[in-house]
Amino acid sequence: MRVAIASAATVAILALAACGSVVPTETAPSSSQPAPRPDLSRFYDQDLSWRDCGQDQCAELTVPVDYADPQGSTIELAVLRRPANRTPGGVVVINPGGPGASGYDYADYAAQLLSPRLLDERDIVGFDPRGVGRSAPVTCGDPALIDELVGTDGTPDTPAETAAVQRISAEFASSCTSDPPGLLDHLSTQDAARDLDVLRGVLGQSALDYLGVSYGTHLGATYARLFPQQVGRFVLDAPVPANLDAVELSLAQAAGFEDSLRRFLADCLQQSDCVFGSAANVDEALAEVRALLERLDQEPATTNDQDRSLTEAAATYAILMSLYRVADRAQLRDALGSLAVGDGEPLQRMLDERLRRLPDGTYADNSVSAFVAITCSDRPLAGSVADLDADLSGAPFLGEYIVWGAEPCAAGAFAPIAPAPKATTETPTIVIVATTHDPATPLPFAALLADEVGNAVVITREGDGHTAYREGSPCIDDAIDGFLMDGVLPADGLACQ
Repeated sequence: MRVAIASAATVAILALAACGSVVPTETAPSSSQPAPRPDLSRFYDQDLSWRDCGQDQCAELTVPVDYADPQGSTIELAVLRRPANRTPGGVVVINPGGPGASGYDYADYAAQLLSPRLLDERDIVGFDPRGVGRSAPVTCGDPALIDELVGTDGTPDTPAETAAVQRISAEFASSCTSDPPGLLDHLSTQDAARDLDVLRGVLGQSALDYLGVSYGTHLGATYARLFPQQVGRFVLDAPVPANLDAVELSLAQAAGFEDSLRRFLADCLQQSDCVFGSAANVDEALAEVRALLERLDQEPATTNDQDRSLTEAAATYAILMSLYRVADRAQLRDALGSLAVGDGEPLQRMLDERLRRLPDGTYADNSVSAFVAITCSDRPLAGSVADLDADLSGAPFLGEYIVWGAEPCAAGAFAPIAPAPKATTETPTIVIVATTHDPATPLPFAALLADEVGNAVVITREGDGHTAYREGSPCIDDAIDGFLMDGVLPADGLACQ
């Protein structure tokens, strides 16, 4: 599945915020927090040995591999705390999603991501979820296999191309390994949510305050369904619902990306450097993009790497990844202009940067492997995409490519999980934030997630790009800060620009 977390656009727009009732929270740590089960007490009772890590503090949190067998193998999760700039008034745990993105690094970059007031008055804590980064990382294949997965045709036109995407998808998923070995059966977001509750207890918080973005919203919503009585002030920005299967999620995302691509092209036609400038409208420009990609299907474009050409699949992936931020539009226009004259290097370089592929051909982290492992643990696919009757009418251009991205989950390499408990009336009100033209988490996801958590207000940012907080809307920023800092719920339905 081609879902990835990225920073969203920076757009300076002014609007007014609306406020509602006040939600209490745990603003100071208590001396101890009991475990939900006696057999988990040793994990909830542990002391984090904080040490200096630059301007931050870091530690390792011990958790069981299998919560049904807490006496069995354990792993350590990397945790980072950024102390409040001034007087601390509690803790906010943050998560950037992915799945596979580093929450540890996310907290380390908090000064660029969060508001000054939040940084002044709250300790910011992030952690690498199990299987990610510094936390018992899962590894699938080698860099060459990742390159092959990214470059393999995602819109197969022949039986041979279909067999190729099935082969590489199965090979990649089946190659995944972990230490300890049993961890591959316990990489779901439900497992990560249980880890999050151990972290809450060890931090001494009777209620968890949490800011999750993109797939981090799925983690937060799963936590709320498992631990409703421990939910404090929760903000879920760029919502990902749990109750969609792999194909349903892919199709919905394809529609979101297609909408964003059309909006990029509409903007491109207004710019002097747009390679599609002769097109009369967006439909004609989209046809020209399709022609560029179809040309790559026949003959990949050259890059600076003599051993690697830009394939249709890699180019499509690069375009999708460039739609996360409005700030990337100029770079994408330039790369498409180069592609039109046969130079695939700029587009390939953009994709490498987003996948953190280094010049020597290695990858800076395990985010691609963790993405596949966690996604497929959460949303296994019954049978090959080739056997499914998927309705692509909602995304005729990108639907096939994005749905084929779910094929690794058909390999059966990861253990399916039982659904999380249904939401209860015990869950405090959660704030869900959506962007009207978000490519990766389209607007309809907000209502779906609100229904899943059972008690939520939904606020929206009018605009483009992925995620809403700190992306140029004072209205959104004030609403979220007011909730996290003061417990003031924004009005349900608040619309910001």
